[in-house]
Amino acid sequence: MRCVYWIALAAFVLVLVSGCLQPANTVVPTPTPQFVVIPSTVAPVVATTIPEKHLIFDVTKSEKAVTITLKESPDTADLVALDILINNQDGSKIKQTLVEPVVGFPYVFTYMGLANPTVVNIVGTFKGGYQQTVLMYYFP
Repeated sequence: MRCVYWIALAAFVLVLVSGCLQPANTVVPTPTPQFVVIPSTVAPVVATTIPEKHLIFDVTKSEKAVTITLKESPDTADLVALDILINNQDGSKIKQTLVEPVVGFPYVFTYMGLANPTVVNIVGTFKGGYQQTVLMYYFP
């Protein structure tokens, strides 16, 4: 009887060692990402179009100066200010803001040496705060 006991015990140990009593290998599913839609709380953007403004200028260059003259045009009545930027060949810049510019008045930008402008950029500010580039003049 002892022999049967030892054989049963040995068989039981062999079963445990061989892994027969372990749970079967099951494939664990890979979690899939979950997407949550969050409603937008931002108000929709309403596009407003402002008609383009038109101004007319005379730009002349002499040996020692650049002269800019605002001519009468359809939108001069709404004009509040002009921001003038002159870029020169040597990298220097001339900046000036003209508040309530006068139609027909020549605004003269005098140079210490020879005038060497490359580009004149004029931004107009109109009633209501609207700003627009009204002239981009490249010197020949």
